[in-house]
Amino acid sequence: MAIVLARPATNETMLAEEDLVEDWILWMAVHRPSGRQIGRKSLKKYESSFRAWHRRYARRDFGLGPKGSRVGDILKGYARLVDQPPPRERLGCTPADLAEGMSRQSISTMWRAAVSFGLVALARGCEFALDSGRREAFDPTQHMTVEDVSFFFGPDGVEHARVRMRKRKDLRLLRGKHAVVIIAGAPDGAHIDAVRALRSWIAVRRALGIADSRPLFCDEQGAGITVAQVRDMVKSLMEAVGRDPRLYGAHSLRIGGATAALAAGVSPQLIRLMGRWSSDIYEIYCRMSEEAALGVGAAICSAVVTDVEAGFHEEHLELTTNEVGFFLRERDTLGGEEGDDGSDEEEA
Repeated sequence: MAIVLARPATNETMLAEEDLVEDWILWMAVHRPSGRQIGRKSLKKYESSFRAWHRRYARRDFGLGPKGSRVGDILKGYARLVDQPPPRERLGCTPADLAEGMSRQSISTMWRAAVSFGLVALARGCEFALDSGRREAFDPTQHMTVEDVSFFFGPDGVEHARVRMRKRKDLRLLRGKHAVVIIAGAPDGAHIDAVRALRSWIAVRRALGIADSRPLFCDEQGAGITVAQVRDMVKSLMEAVGRDPRLYGAHSLRIGGATAALAAGVSPQLIRLMGRWSSDIYEIYCRMSEEAALGVGAAICSAVVTDVEAGFHEEHLELTTNEVGFFLRERDTLGGEEGDDGSDEEEA
C-alpha cells in the first residue's frame, strides 16, 4: 500500500489504485475476515473512510475518487445477489417508561439528570458523554461542564435551562460548543423534569467538591460518564419496566424524545431544529427561537406515547426547500432570532 501511495497521480496509477480498492471491497465481502457477513452499507463506510484518510494524507483522491469509482455499482450488485444482514433494531424510550424505570431503579441524582437531559435535549450519547468507542479523553473545550449551564425564568415563572454543547455531526468541520439547547422546565404532572434534575445534580456535585470545570455528568471522583455507560443505564431502566433491553441503547433517548415531540403535535420542522438534524445549506440562516425551544421541551416532558416504533428512526433528517423558505420568511418577519442575552444560539 505504501508503494501505491508514493506513485504520481497518472491515469495508469489511478486505475491501478481503483482496481486495488475494488479488490479490497470484494475480498472483505467474500472472505468475511471478521467471521461475520459485512453489509453493503458497512463496506461503503469502510471505503469512504479510507478515501478520506488518503485525501488528508496524500492531498489527493485515491484512484479515480468517489465520483469515478465503480465500487457503488459493485455494492449494489452485491446487495442484490447476497442477502444482507438485517438492520439492528433500536427503539426509543417513552417519557413514562423512563420515569418509571428511574423510580424502580432508584438511580443516582447524576444519572437522573443525564438520562433526562438526553431525552429532552434529543441528544446523541456522544454529545453528553465521552465517546467510549474512540477512547475519548475529557476536553473542557469540547465537552459540557457546569460552566456551560445557565438557568433562567420564563414569562410563566417556570425555571428553564440553557446549555452549550457540541454538535456531534459537525465534529469533522468544527471544534467547540456551537449549539445552544434550551431545556424547558416541566409543567405539573410531567413524567420528566430535566431542569429540576439538572439543578439538583449541580448542587450535589458542588457539595461533593467536584469542580465546575469537570464533565457535567460524572462520577463522584469527577470522571466523565461514557457512551457505553449511558447505553448500559438505558438498557437497565427499560428492563426494569419490562422492555426487552436488547432493543434499547444510548440512542434510544434521542429517538424517544423526537417521537414524544411528534406525538405531542410538535411540527417536524421544530423537531429537526431542536434535534440539530442540520444541513450546511440552511443552518447559516435558521435559528431556533427560545420560545419555540421551550415549547418543544415542555411537550416532550408531558407527552403520552403509545407507539414508539412509529416515530423517528433515521438520522437523515434535513429541512426541505419549502421548510427553509418558511423559516427564512419567519426570520425576516421577526427581525432576527437572537436569544434574550443578545447572542446567537448557533454560530454560522
